[in-house]
Amino acid sequence: MEVQCPTCSAKFKIPETVSVATCPYCGTTFHIHTGEKSEKEHFFFPPMRKDPAGVLLKFLSRQYGAPADITGAKVTKKELHWVPVYFFYLHGRSRLWSTVEEARFLGIPAASRFMNLLNHYPFPIRGKRFFDESIVGKGRYYEPELDREQAEAMARAEMENALRSEARQEDKSAGEMEIVVRYLGLVHYPIWEVHYEYRGERFTGYVDGTDGRVILGEYPLMSDARKKATFLGAGVVGAGLVFGIVATAIYGSAWGLIGGLISAGAGAFGIFRKGSVKRRKVSEVMKTGEGNLYFRPMR
Repeated sequence: MEVQCPTCSAKFKIPETVSVATCPYCGTTFHIHTGEKSEKEHFFFPPMRKDPAGVLLKFLSRQYGAPADITGAKVTKKELHWVPVYFFYLHGRSRLWSTVEEARFLGIPAASRFMNLLNHYPFPIRGKRFFDESIVGKGRYYEPELDREQAEAMARAEMENALRSEARQEDKSAGEMEIVVRYLGLVHYPIWEVHYEYRGERFTGYVDGTDGRVILGEYPLMSDARKKATFLGAGVVGAGLVFGIVATAIYGSAWGLIGGLISAGAGAFGIFRKGSVKRRKVSEVMKTGEGNLYFRPMR
């Protein structure tokens, strides 16, 4: 049957047997017969049944320069972490400009160990369940280190920065802003930590416990791949030098040589940084060091 969310008015279908539903658009949990929001504000996501180590190693095996036999690496540790995350639905707009408006769903990790790892992580809003005390003994459980008010202030600041950023892109000033921060509850989210050994070296990875997405993983880059990257980077520098010399001869200015070397150096740096290291860090969800692949971070 079809129901309507009391918060954002979105309509969506649910099974006839369900009495409590979570809106897939804004995350509000409510009783479908009365439309009242659920008083329970503590939830969890059930962990997947797949082996997180197998998921991680299979993902790494598809990466550039990874050893062909990495799927057979020795797994030394698998630990499930229940990470507290405050969930919010945000809506903000500029009172000056109708085009400057943002609506976001945001999860703020409340355990210090995972704040950087899960910064701007695209947490799902479907699939959460009311909290079950039994999960405390099924992994490492963390109590929130931030209180709700601190997390809400962080969420509001994120939205303010997002509106200012959007206004700057339109060469405008956001001016006075109208921001709504709706608290959706505290969720304990499952994250798998996996350690493995390959040829005497130790590596670590983190896997989303709900669907198996690799949040962060590291693997050894094979020597052949490093050599290819080194030769390619050197080739880019050489090409830049040649073009720079030609430009200098044509225009009679040293700026041609300088420009060629600068552009070549910039291109070669990226190649050396990613391909000439002994270990590479990769992610299925995030650009390592740059934030979320699929959703623009609110800066």
